[in-house]
Amino acid sequence: MSLATLLGLGLPAVAHAEERAAGERAEGPTVFVASDSTAQSYTTDFAPQAGWGQLLDRYFAEPVTVANHAIGGRSSRTFVEEGRLDAILNEIRPGDYLFVQFGHNDATISRPDRYTSPADFKEYLREDYIGGALARGATPVVLTPVSRRVFDPTSGELGESFPEYAQAAREVAAEEGVPLLELGQASREYLSGVGPLESTAVFLHVPPGVYPNRPAGTIDETHFQTYGADRMARLIAVELAGTDLPLADAVVNTEPTGHRPARPDRPAASQVGHDGARLTWPAVANADLYRVEARRLDDRGRRELVAVAPIPVADVTGLAADTRYEVRVIAVNDRGPSAASRWLPLTTSAADLRLDFGTADSPVADGYLGVSPETVYPGERGLGFVATALPGQAIDRGPGTDDLSRDFVSSPGATYQLAVDVPDGVYTVSATVGDPAGASRTGFVLEGSDRGQVIGYPGAVTPKTFTQVTVADGRLDLSLYGETGHLNSLVLSRTS
Repeated sequence: MSLATLLGLGLPAVAHAEERAAGERAEGPTVFVASDSTAQSYTTDFAPQAGWGQLLDRYFAEPVTVANHAIGGRSSRTFVEEGRLDAILNEIRPGDYLFVQFGHNDATISRPDRYTSPADFKEYLREDYIGGALARGATPVVLTPVSRRVFDPTSGELGESFPEYAQAAREVAAEEGVPLLELGQASREYLSGVGPLESTAVFLHVPPGVYPNRPAGTIDETHFQTYGADRMARLIAVELAGTDLPLADAVVNTEPTGHRPARPDRPAASQVGHDGARLTWPAVANADLYRVEARRLDDRGRRELVAVAPIPVADVTGLAADTRYEVRVIAVNDRGPSAASRWLPLTTSAADLRLDFGTADSPVADGYLGVSPETVYPGERGLGFVATALPGQAIDRGPGTDDLSRDFVSSPGATYQLAVDVPDGVYTVSATVGDPAGASRTGFVLEGSDRGQVIGYPGAVTPKTFTQVTVADGRLDLSLYGETGHLNSLVLSRTS
């Protein structure tokens, strides 16, 4: 039985927009959605992934119907070329609405099959979407592209996503005199307000071992969990309610109702490692979100937010090794936070192995083993790079940062592999990725499971912890790939 089943986690229901569109038309207006994967409706096979178009009908009173035609991987151009816009225009009627949001895939210049320049994007919106809806007596509504989650770890600021496409959307809406919803700006303000940690509950930051279709978990800064898709749909509803469109009168459920959640029961800890543990607790009725706070026993006056989750499971990471803590959970909904649970004692373990990557002669951080491209597996220490998949380079940027940050190995555009002899068991693995002189992007494959990519900004090192890494053959295998493939350090501990 899966952990999701044990905890009674609800899986997102599939939006019935397509069923409505295929059946008899309702008496009221239909809102057709033309967009990409950020708005798409997903089946339970993709849980907990959802798109804002999937949940938009929560914010309309009857008889408004939402017909969500959004589909992943499409740009404004390919949505037209594949006949998907024609399918909408064949159904749309006077009094209906066409919500249009693109930009994510239009901007992928590395994918010629979907790339659309900002100038061409603007003309597709004008001629095909706006013109097509107006010709049929419907109202086109242009949305600026929803924000990604890309925070600068140094400044803490959220980067602006697709500014050229957002500007093109504004311009064409103004030129054609059609409504514009600033979803890009609204989502950016919202995400900046909740901050880097809480925004992980909005996007697909999914812990391993919870959802059957995501056994290794997911790290995704573009697509949404059900909670996040709901937040985006609400932002759209609030933006719409501020317009003079007749549809604005049908907007509902944008104001908090009900009561704050009840106090959570004390959480239970498992899989305790060098920088945290997995926490679980009984689900709380009416809770939209859970926040986890921690405090060191040697500094009880200072509480720190260490995890946020939309489900009663959280992998707490970033704690100090071999240190005594207390943790507690707070349930949250739009009315506010609950009373906090009782404190749960939690003592992190010592790390089993610490590796510092760089050149053969660069300084090694205290308590770490130095690893360079010349360190080939198995060697004398039972760890190193696999001879057939060595990193392409090692660089030491010199003094100015600490011993872990200044140097690294990397292999831009290629894959290299590290192997470490360890006892069989389940491990927590923490990595740092970064370059004092530039940006970095590294993908991690642990024991054959792709755990996603970690982005590092110039001058900053980004930490990332991977939990539930199971070793069954006496060797931990880590493959690294990506645009730059940086690796600065690695720390691991056995949790079971």
